[in-house]
Amino acid sequence: MTIQMSLPYDLRPVLQYTAFTLTSVSTLVVATRFYCRIWIVGRLKVYDYMALFALLSTWGLCVCNYYQVIYGTGYLKPPDFFDHISKEEQEKYKLYRIIGSAVSWYAYHIGYLFTLALIKLSILVFYLSFATQRTFRILVHLSIVIVAAASVAMILVNALQCPKNPKIALTAAILEDKGRQHCLDLRIVFYLQAGFNMVSDLFILVLPLPLFFRLRMHTAKRLSLLAVFCAGLLVPIASGIRFWSLNIWANSRWDYSRYTGGYIILWSQVEINTAIICASLPSLQPLFKQVFHKLPSLRKSRAPYYYYGGGQNSMALSPGAGALRAHRVEHDSIMDLERPAPTYEPKKQMQEGCENNIVVLQHLANDEAVRDRVRAFSNHTSSVHSQPTSPTFPADIFTNR
Repeated sequence: MTIQMSLPYDLRPVLQYTAFTLTSVSTLVVATRFYCRIWIVGRLKVYDYMALFALLSTWGLCVCNYYQVIYGTGYLKPPDFFDHISKEEQEKYKLYRIIGSAVSWYAYHIGYLFTLALIKLSILVFYLSFATQRTFRILVHLSIVIVAAASVAMILVNALQCPKNPKIALTAAILEDKGRQHCLDLRIVFYLQAGFNMVSDLFILVLPLPLFFRLRMHTAKRLSLLAVFCAGLLVPIASGIRFWSLNIWANSRWDYSRYTGGYIILWSQVEINTAIICASLPSLQPLFKQVFHKLPSLRKSRAPYYYYGGGQNSMALSPGAGALRAHRVEHDSIMDLERPAPTYEPKKQMQEGCENNIVVLQHLANDEAVRDRVRAFSNHTSSVHSQPTSPTFPADIFTNR
């Protein structure tokens, strides 16, 4: 298995291209997300900032990956110039690569756990925006506590892997006998961390599914939600493949472990960037709605707008408001999916009909009173000796009787 995975013995180009390409795509998605939240929805939430910090942390992981590749990760053979230098220089170069590899991997493990924690917490906080059911809300709060506590514990274990002298983790001694250095066996720690991340990814993905299945919505909207969650399945899948790569690295010989460690980096980047993109997809729905609304074949005359994470139920402009303000929203919950304005309300229609009848009767009574006064004035007879007088104002017709 290790020999098959070791071909062609150089993963450095793949690692660098994958890390920077996927992170660039995630940056584009998050930038589009902020455009929707600021210019269409009109507000930013806590989970938006958490996604932004997760993206910045992912770029930090790209820097760590770059130095990991420089110090030999993903490459099996020694450098070409290694045979043309003296043994003393060879030893110095080996020490330089070992120290650099230890420091870069130390920073990578902590950054990886921190980034995953931010992504998971941003998704769970987003769930709170539409968690109206008590059971679902309790589960979300409990998940937030568990993810936060477990992430802090895992980061501390990695940072203090040598409890008696934590500085050893940044030296070449960390690669020697760990029992003699009183350091933890990170293979066991990595197995536990990878297992927790894989299970938590899957649990967070399926947590809101029962709630969405109970919502009454159009088939197209239900299919769009299912498409988002199907895309989210890529996250636990990538996490599972990373667990497999971790197992290959842990069981590799010393001369192969540096190379097989490249697969851990590769699938870590796939897992993190896939999670960022999937976590941002619900916030992009306002943009999709706006684009589809402008297409004549997809536009409906009276179709209401419902946005994930904040939306509006009407596109009508208020007097004096600009076009940008018309697209901003007043609510921040996707539960508006379930509450379109009712089109038939018998009690309300009966009440409005009665009020209209009362107004009509009042107008008829006023018209009849005017006719009576005009009729009385026209029937009034004047004597030959009296001079007829004209009213000064038209209203006097009705008052001088």
